[in-house]
Amino acid sequence: MKIYITKLNGMPARSTEQFVQHRTADIAHSLGIREMGIYRYNAADESLEHRNRRLDGIIAGIAAGDFVICQFPTMNGLEFDRALVRHIRAYHGRVIIYVREMEPGIIEGRQPVWSEMAGLYNEAEALIVPSDAMKQLLIRQGIRGSMRFIVQEMLDVTLNPYRSEQNGLKRGIHYAGDPGSAGFPDTWDYEAPLYVYSDQACPGGNVQKKGWMPSDRLCLELSKGGFGLVWYGGENGYRYLTVNSSLKLSLYLTAGIPVIVPRGISNQCLIEENHLGVIVDTLDEAAEFIKQISEQEYLEYVAAVERFAPLLREGFFTKKCLMDAMQMAMREDMYLYYESQETFVMPAGFFEYVCVNESYEHHLAISWTFRGEAEGFLVCDADTGKVAGEVSGGLEHYLLLQNEPKESRFIVKAYVRAVRGKMILAESGVAELAQKRPVQPEVSLIMPAYNAQEYIARSIDTALAQSFADMELIIVNDGSTDQTQQILEWYRERFPQVKVFHKENGGQASARNMGVTYAAGNYIGFMDNDDMIRPDMMERMYAAVLKNDCDIVITSVYQLTREGYTEMATYPLVENTAVSVNEFLEYYMKSLSPVIWNKLYRVSLVTEHPFAVNVTYEDDAWTPYVLSFARQVCYINAHLYEYDRTIRTTTGIHASWSKPIEEKFLDHKEFITFFLKNGNIEKIDLLKRLALAYVEACMGMHSYSKYKELRSEIEQM
Repeated sequence: MKIYITKLNGMPARSTEQFVQHRTADIAHSLGIREMGIYRYNAADESLEHRNRRLDGIIAGIAAGDFVICQFPTMNGLEFDRALVRHIRAYHGRVIIYVREMEPGIIEGRQPVWSEMAGLYNEAEALIVPSDAMKQLLIRQGIRGSMRFIVQEMLDVTLNPYRSEQNGLKRGIHYAGDPGSAGFPDTWDYEAPLYVYSDQACPGGNVQKKGWMPSDRLCLELSKGGFGLVWYGGENGYRYLTVNSSLKLSLYLTAGIPVIVPRGISNQCLIEENHLGVIVDTLDEAAEFIKQISEQEYLEYVAAVERFAPLLREGFFTKKCLMDAMQMAMREDMYLYYESQETFVMPAGFFEYVCVNESYEHHLAISWTFRGEAEGFLVCDADTGKVAGEVSGGLEHYLLLQNEPKESRFIVKAYVRAVRGKMILAESGVAELAQKRPVQPEVSLIMPAYNAQEYIARSIDTALAQSFADMELIIVNDGSTDQTQQILEWYRERFPQVKVFHKENGGQASARNMGVTYAAGNYIGFMDNDDMIRPDMMERMYAAVLKNDCDIVITSVYQLTREGYTEMATYPLVENTAVSVNEFLEYYMKSLSPVIWNKLYRVSLVTEHPFAVNVTYEDDAWTPYVLSFARQVCYINAHLYEYDRTIRTTTGIHASWSKPIEEKFLDHKEFITFFLKNGNIEKIDLLKRLALAYVEACMGMHSYSKYKELRSEIEQM
C-alpha cells in the first residue's frame, strides 16, 4: 500500500494556498508519503475527454488499496475536484480529503453550492478540517453522520528563523497583508507603530511600509519583536477567520512573537489557553492594549510563544493530522476512541411556554421557554413533521420562520447531539399564531429606537412573545433616517399592546424620558433596540417584585458575542429575597455594572428621577442616581436579558474610547458628578464611595493626573 498527497502547482508566487499545500506536502514527504502534482489551469474550458485523460495521467501510479490525501480546493473548480475523487475510486483507491479552506461566500450558506460540496466530501473516508467550527459547519450542511473528522487547529510553517534574544518590550504591531482588505481605518492615528508587509499603502503618521516579503525573510523581520496582528475586512473576512486557520497567525508565532486577534477566531481557545496573545473586539482596543502593556507582561507572552513555536516549525500539527487520518481510515475502533468513554445520561427537560407571533414582512416568529439542558432545538410542522427551522444552541429561544403560512402549527423539539445524530429530549405542545388582544398594562417596557432597521424586528418579536399578558411595549423613534419608522408603524397597526411615538433625534436618554411620560404600567422596564429578552422575563420579574414588595427587581444577563453566551451583571445575593439598597450598592461598587435594562422599576422611581440628557455615560450616571432613592431590591439569577454584541460590535460608548484623554476625563467626571449632585442626600456616603470606585477604575485604565485631583475633590466633599 502506498500513500499519496496532492500538491497544487501553477499558482502565482505569492499564492497563500499554494504555499500551504507545498508546506503540507513537504511535511508529508518526511513521513514517507508521496506527492501527486495537480497543476492549476482553466479546467472549465477543457472537454470531458481531455479532462479524463489528464486525470488518468495524474493518478497513473496508484494501485488498488492505495490512499490519496486530496488537498482541496485544487483551484480548478468543484467539477474537477469531484472528477479527481471519482477517478481515484474507479481505480479502487481510497480517498481522504484535506479541506484547506472555505470561502466566505460558501460559509454564508449558498445551498446549491453546499449540496454539491457535501456530495463531494461525503465520498471521502475521512476529512481533515482546519477547525472544530469547520467540522460543525460541515455537519450542519449535510456531511454524513458516520464521517470521521480530524481537526488540524493550526497551520504549520516549517521555518526556523535566527532570532536574537528579545530583552525588552517592543510596542510595534506587525501586519502581513493588505491593510485595505483588512478593514483598517483610513488613517492609522494610534500611538502604536504599525509595520505593514504589503505593497499597498496605509496612510498615517505612525506607519512604516515594509513591502511584501517571502515567508523566510518575513519571519526574520518579525522575530525582532512586537505583536503580530490578524484582522479582517467586513463580515465576509470575519466569517473566514471563524472557521479557517490563518497563515498570518502561524507566521507570527513561528517568528516568535505574540499575536493580537479578533474575538471569535477559530483559534481563540488555543491562543488563550497557551498565552500566545490577546483577544480584542476592535482595533481601538488593540492599540490601547499595546499602549498599556508592561515589559514583564510582554516577556511572559514571548516566553509562552517560544515554548509553543517548535510545534509549528517542526510540522507537528500536520504530522498528527496525517497519522490520525490514516489510523482512522484503517481502524474500526478509532472513531469511538475520539468519543467520550463516559456513560451518557439523558438529561431531563420540558417546555414551559411556546409562542408564535406574526413578524415584520409577514414572517412568523416562534419563541419558547425550555427548562433543562439541550444542545439545540428543531421547529417542526405539527401536521407534516417536516423541520421548518433549527437553532444549534441550547440557550437560544427565538427563531424567525420565513414563508410559512399563517395557519401553520408547530412543535418545538429539544435535542442533544450523539454519535449517530440528534437525540430528542423533549417536545412542546402544538403552537399556532397567537390571538392579538388589548392589555391592561401592569408593566410598561420602553424601547428607544434609532436607525435600527436591520435588527429591531427581532427585538420587538421577543418583547411581544412574553408569557406575561399585561405588558405594553412603548417604542420611541428617536429621529431615525432609515426604515425604522416604517417597521414600527407595521407593528403598531397589528398589535394593540404596541405604542409608537416619534421625536427629533436627541439620544437614548431623551427617548426614554419621553417613553416614561406615556407609560400606563405600575412598573417600568427598558430594552435596547438590538437586544433580546427571554419569553418569561416579565412574568418572573413581576412576580418577584410583588412577592418581595421591592422598588427594583434585577436579573443577571447573558452577553452574546460571536463566540457564544457569557454571563454578566451577576451578584452573590440570595435569590428572590428583598435586600436593602445599601447592601446591594456594596456589591455594585465591586462590579460597576451600570446597565439599566436588566431591571424592573416601580413607576414612581422613574417618573420622579428622569434620565440625564446629553451625558456621554448616561447609564453610569442614572443607575446609581435612581438606586439611591430605592428602599429595597431583589435579584433573580436567571439571565433573562440578552445583551447582543453580534449585531453591533461597537456602540456610541466605543466611539468615546478614541477621544483625547482630556475629553475622556471630562466625560467620566460628568457622569460621576451627576449622581453625586442629584442622588439621595441620605445616601451621600455610599455615593461618594461609589464615585471613588469609579475614579480608581478610570485611573487603572488611564494615566492622567486630573483623576487624582478628582479623587481629592470627592474625598473632601
